[in-house]
Amino acid sequence: MSIKQLYGYFFYILYRIWLKIDKAFGATGPFPTKMKALICMFGIEVWLVFSIALYFGYFFNVHPHIAFFSFIGLGPFIILLGIKWFIFEKDDQWKYYVKEFDSWPSQKKRTGAWIVIIMILFIIFNFIYSLYLNPPPGGLRW
Repeated sequence: MSIKQLYGYFFYILYRIWLKIDKAFGATGPFPTKMKALICMFGIEVWLVFSIALYFGYFFNVHPHIAFFSFIGLGPFIILLGIKWFIFEKDDQWKYYVKEFDSWPSQKKRTGAWIVIIMILFIIFNFIYSLYLNPPPGGLRW
């Protein structure tokens, strides 16, 4: 599985989860299923970016104050949104990914789903651990 396929499968798994939730609850809200999947992807990627920044601060003992509304503050998020647009939204490429992965055999889907789930759990636990290593100035308040 290539990185692009894995990234597309990441979207596909989240899309299928949201599709099941929408069908179960009869959701007809303003956000289509693909948008919910992309928002979840973006959230998980933001946690990855934050954990990388926290690890950088911990290992190199660098704690610069970065204004959120600056290029350095918004740059990674703009890049992530640009990648999402280019890979999924441009020419409705997300439909191609859904059609391609629907045709996969169930064993291959199951293996890919486990890889994606393990990646998501790794990112979440990695983010929590990076907060433990390098807590915010006021400390962690749970």
